[in-house]
Amino acid sequence: MAEYFDALILFGLLLIAGVVIRELVPPLQKLLFPASLIGGFLGLILGQQVLGLIEIPTAIFTDVTSFGMRIMMACVPIGVSISAKRIYEHLDFTFTNMTLYGSQMVFGVLLGALFCNIWPELPQGRGLMGVAAYFGSHGNIPIVSEVIDPTGAMGAQSMGMVLATLGVLFAIIPGMIIANYGVRHGWAAFTHDLASQPKYFYRGTLPEEKRESMGKTTVNPSNVTGIALQLGILAVCYKFGQMLFGLFAMAVPFLANVSAMLYGLIGGLILWPVMKRLKIDKFVDKETITQISNFTLEMILVGACSTVQLDIVSKFFLPLFLHAFIFCGLAALFTFGWMKKIGHPQWFEKALMAYGMCTGSNPQGFALVRAVDPNNQSCIFEALGVYNAVFFWNMIILPFAALMVNVNQIPIYVIGAGLMCTSVVGTFLFRRKKAVKV
Repeated sequence: MAEYFDALILFGLLLIAGVVIRELVPPLQKLLFPASLIGGFLGLILGQQVLGLIEIPTAIFTDVTSFGMRIMMACVPIGVSISAKRIYEHLDFTFTNMTLYGSQMVFGVLLGALFCNIWPELPQGRGLMGVAAYFGSHGNIPIVSEVIDPTGAMGAQSMGMVLATLGVLFAIIPGMIIANYGVRHGWAAFTHDLASQPKYFYRGTLPEEKRESMGKTTVNPSNVTGIALQLGILAVCYKFGQMLFGLFAMAVPFLANVSAMLYGLIGGLILWPVMKRLKIDKFVDKETITQISNFTLEMILVGACSTVQLDIVSKFFLPLFLHAFIFCGLAALFTFGWMKKIGHPQWFEKALMAYGMCTGSNPQGFALVRAVDPNNQSCIFEALGVYNAVFFWNMIILPFAALMVNVNQIPIYVIGAGLMCTSVVGTFLFRRKKAVKV
């Protein structure tokens, strides 16, 4: 327990160091880098991988990243009502993710096979690791690496971790540049002109009139404090989802491989309408739920950035870099080009989230959105909720593809091509809708 307490103290120190550095370095303010990212990379530099001045508790920080996503996903459906209209509003976000997931299954696997011909020492089927690396970051790598390299002799898991690390870097660095470019060109819905923003937008404290409450109490504090009650509600949703998947797995063993990140999400999607029907939704405070999610995000970003594995980057760096560069570049071109063309409200915020998710993971997407939506006014959580409700089964595809990659890759290509067709359907659907409005 003392180790976790020390890790929490280190998290706080790195976060405050990130705040101080951002206050003192104007370029970081202009790039809209949040303090959690700065503190995380500071921990990486000061830690045992570079200078060795401090000891980063890698196992604990990695656990924070993994378990933190479970908390954030449990927060997504609470307080969000899903309707046909709402699904349509966010189908552009959903279709973008589905198309990129499918394209990585098709072209990522083909590109990996091509690299195996150029670098024969690469493990066969390694192209599929890109799906895990770019759509789940480091946590999904073992699903694929254990299949294509069960003994670990070829270092598939280490290479997958490099891909995931490169994906995170491609998500954040070009992503922040795109975020700044988009704001300056009027694409952002809530931040319109960085040059004319007041001083407190970049540094210092908020003026008194700009400070907002972090949430509301829904019961008398003599009963239970507000944040404790909301955490309890999230725990119920997560446990319900966990028990539900446990029952399903007894009938369909394959479902035992579903990521635990879905437990709270599915549990919340089921329980929230029930709570509304029973009229006990009044116990929920969405603002407090959002603050819990935001706090968890800060911890995830510090932990993920400070534990980037540098020792495996040198081996097979060229094929890994080329794989990441090609896919992440194409992902950026498609995401921002297609979503701008569709032109749904808040398309830029959703495009930033999609790009971050499809090259790094959800935390990178949230970090990019936060750069242009510091007050959490955007529809990102609703869009993410719709996406997870429509495409929750993406977590099931990866274990199936991993089992098939060295046996018969045709089913992988069929599934990937089918997912890519969603952008074609979306283009027709949205154009038709616009034409009807005209």
